[in-house]
Amino acid sequence: MKLHELQEARANAVVAMRALSDLAETEKRDLTSDEDKKFGDLKKEIGDLDKKIGRAQTLADAERSAPAVVHGKLGDGAFEERARDFSVVKAIRASLPRDLGGGDVDAGFEREISAEVARRSGRAFQGIAVPDQVFLQEKRTLLVGSSAADLVPNVHRADLFIDRLRSQLATERLGATVLDGLIGTVDIPRQTGSSTAQWVGEDGSLTETDAAFDDVTLAPKTVGAMTSYSRRTLLNASPSIEQIVRNDLAAIIARAIDNKAMLGDASNNTPRGIVHTSGVTEIATGGEPTWDKMLEFIASVEAEDANMGSLGWALNAWAVKKLRSTTKVTADGSAGFLMDAPGQLAGYAAAVTSALPGALTDGGSPGSPIPATLIYGDWSSLLIGYWSGVDILLNPYETTAYAKGRVLVRAMRDVDVQVRHPESFAFADDMAVTPAEEEA
Repeated sequence: MKLHELQEARANAVVAMRALSDLAETEKRDLTSDEDKKFGDLKKEIGDLDKKIGRAQTLADAERSAPAVVHGKLGDGAFEERARDFSVVKAIRASLPRDLGGGDVDAGFEREISAEVARRSGRAFQGIAVPDQVFLQEKRTLLVGSSAADLVPNVHRADLFIDRLRSQLATERLGATVLDGLIGTVDIPRQTGSSTAQWVGEDGSLTETDAAFDDVTLAPKTVGAMTSYSRRTLLNASPSIEQIVRNDLAAIIARAIDNKAMLGDASNNTPRGIVHTSGVTEIATGGEPTWDKMLEFIASVEAEDANMGSLGWALNAWAVKKLRSTTKVTADGSAGFLMDAPGQLAGYAAAVTSALPGALTDGGSPGSPIPATLIYGDWSSLLIGYWSGVDILLNPYETTAYAKGRVLVRAMRDVDVQVRHPESFAFADDMAVTPAEEEA
């Protein structure tokens, strides 16, 4: 049972206990043996419900800070564990012609895992079927010592490779529901209306009212990117090179998905994201945020009974700057600021991402206000569906890449995004922010 259902059941039990007590008091007597037994049963039921409510509240708090809620019907544990050992670099090298460093690579394990990914997904891959588990890596802290003396030779530390700066993925970090291993077009039934409660007189008749239903449909849309690696990089089988390739392929695809999950408008083969979903509440800030407006976001979701999941905000760094420098009460710093602490806004988690508009790269000029977008809602209501695996296809003969001894790599993935309940989200796209001039 969900948290609100448990709370409702507890309230009903309390009402039933009160009715027994009031009846005995009205008749100026003690409870009968049957009533006393029923009262005891209700007391025990309330105790059990209190325990369940406590667990449900703990789970809801944990989900609010969890990276994602993952649902997959194909996991058996053993395959997922083995798939983490899949080597992207080795699979790419094995697909290269012998004269470019391929052909003599022992990639039997990678071929076996790739074939299993294709079998589970139920579709044919054009290139290498890469399991999702490859891109789920443990983060480790890397420590380096002080600079060596001049007589000590420089050591090339590929294991300390400095990756480019990338946007943090907001949707899954805020608790989006991830559906993995999908096959074909998926219809998820959704209840959109309930039967109606009616009050009738003695011996009166109830009128039949039906609940209403529709479907939320997830249909695969393909996102992809092309990059290239030098022949020397791919021939280097060190773990650090493997991780560089994995991180790069994962990041370029994940960033595109994160962006469209929030801002996609269903044009040019993109999914429809939160902002462009019909029924999502749009709130006008008038350019300047106020504490009342921030609370309006929360109230608009709560008013629709849509506040039972992973609640939080997504906004960019310049929106954070604006909110942390704007007081709740005009010109009264003692009253506090709209955003008093990092990572939290009005009591709910706030994820900062450059995937949302509000920077000079969005067409502004230094010193001029730019409209920024911020989104609040129950992120578990955002469905991100994946059709298993990343498809990697190589082309060592592309003109520019061939001349430089590089290998062109194309990575593609099938994905779709849907919002289960549009009422679960509210957004504003007119909050004026002023990025620093250095960003130009």
